Amino acid sequence: DTFKTEYHPNSECTPAIEIFSAFEHSIEAEARSPPIADDEPWQSFTCRVDLEFAELVHQAALNKDQTNKMLQLIWQIAEGHAKFTFKTHTEVSKAWDQAATQMMSFEKHIISVPYKKEELEFDVHTQLLWDWALDLLQNPSLAPHFVWDVQHLYKHNGTDSRLLVANPSMHYDVFSSLPSNGVPFAFILYADKTHLTSSGHVKAYPVITHCANLPVHIRNGDGIGGGHVVGWLQIVPTDSSKDGKLSYMNLKCVI
Repeated sequence: DTFKTEYHPNSECTPAIEIFSAFEHSIEAEARSPPIADDEPWQSFTCRVDLEFAELVHQAALNKDQTNKMLQLIWQIAEGHAKFTFKTHTEVSKAWDQAATQMMSFEKHIISVPYKKEELEFDVHTQLLWDWALDLLQNPSLAPHFVWDVQHLYKHNGTDSRLLVANPSMHYDVFSSLPSNGVPFAFILYADKTHLTSSGHVKAYPVITHCANLPVHIRNGDGIGGGHVVGWLQIVPTDSSKDGKLSYMNLKCVI
């Protein structure tokens, strides 16, 4: 058997006639040939490393702020302004584990709530408030800023005095109920429903505490003495067949 290959007249190529064995060999040789590789795929970038970094940013789905922060760290290291020791993911994980041993741990509690004819269980993770309070009290940088006496600020207009500011977190009646040498240590607790956190299929709101004995600019700041997460408030899963019913709404309120 022979095979004939004809070309379009405009190509001005002579028809080729091959016996079966020769034709088969050419097909097999073409199939065995390695794929054509682009040895310089970074040509549209300034250099190869720029392409590799851009690919990593894309694969990790970093947003603008995260990308800028990563670049800042890279340049700090490259210019010798920062020390960097991590070489593998294992080293990063070990560092997190080591740091976790020096922090207060969360404790798991199971809360059972009766709902109709069954008991529903919800996991709640909390930290001890008093441990956090001791950390604050033992921090020398915060010691000068603690306010231990209940304060009311008055303004005198020449005739009488008018109360301008009262500290609602440290009431007079609480202070009065303490021993003569005692002072209040006040906590502000709230669930921040503007920050929803999910882990697998479980969603929860962080429960945050502040120390009312610290000035506002410290306790509401991001630094030492600022708000601290002490628990996670689990969200009751949405159930289209139950949402809107009074009993299910009450369950959500209880949780």
